[in-house]
Amino acid sequence: MKKNTNLQPNKLIIVSIAIGISTIVLGSVLIFAPFINKNKALRSDILEERKKNVLIGKIRGYGRHLRVYEKRIPEQGRGVSWLLSEVVDMASRENIEVSSVKPGAPEDRGLYIKIYVIMDTVSTYDQLGRFISKVESYDKFLLVEQTTIKRRDLEKDFNKFSSKHSAFDVKANIVISTIIFKE
Repeated sequence: MKKNTNLQPNKLIIVSIAIGISTIVLGSVLIFAPFINKNKALRSDILEERKKNVLIGKIRGYGRHLRVYEKRIPEQGRGVSWLLSEVVDMASRENIEVSSVKPGAPEDRGLYIKIYVIMDTVSTYDQLGRFISKVESYDKFLLVEQTTIKRRDLEKDFNKFSSKHSAFDVKANIVISTIIFKE
């Protein structure tokens, strides 16, 4: 009979240990597993927030750059006549002979309107280079889009004895543009 009494406490201990272990396993599965999933979700949210912060920083940086460029865009109300007078004044300061200036048709570019002029000039290479440099470095945004240059002495109707221009002077066709805000 002693054997029976000794076996029962061992069975009771084994059953108690099994219940304890199953309780621990079940508790860890039911209690800690949701926290593990929440931890993964929180890490994902943190990474998303970091991406958003980087994007916000880039947008702010672009905003600062845009403010610099917005100062270079001519104010509203300035149009083709303003552009014509500016480029003709710059050409006259460089002693460039302007034979014709034609306005181009304004082009709609969303928030902006692109305006341009087409100039035919006669000058030396040096004068033309200084003029283009002044146009490109003007405090407002001006762009020399196209330049076609031809030496005067290569033209069929050039007469070196009757012309007031030198044989090495150039005849240039220049397209100068800018953008303005829509009104």
